[in-house]
Amino acid sequence: MNSPFTREFGPFTREFEQFTREFEPFTLEFREFTREFGPFTREFEQFTREFEPFTREFRQFTREFEPFTREFAHYSRD
Repeated sequence: MNSPFTREFGPFTREFEQFTREFEPFTLEFREFTREFGPFTREFEQFTREFEPFTREFRQFTREFEPFTREFAHYSRD
């Protein structure tokens, strides 16, 4: 097919295909790494889900404590 689109973007397409061929070994290596690291990722996700209530509670505490922090910072500059 020799459409205007092909004529205009063909060189970029060929260049991109060349780039993907050259980059493929890194892609395969990354896939292998993610396969090996998957169990740790799932374990970390589980940990963060279990830890979320404490994170929310800490955020709430810091929001409530913010006025005191600002006041203390004001006095510590004097």
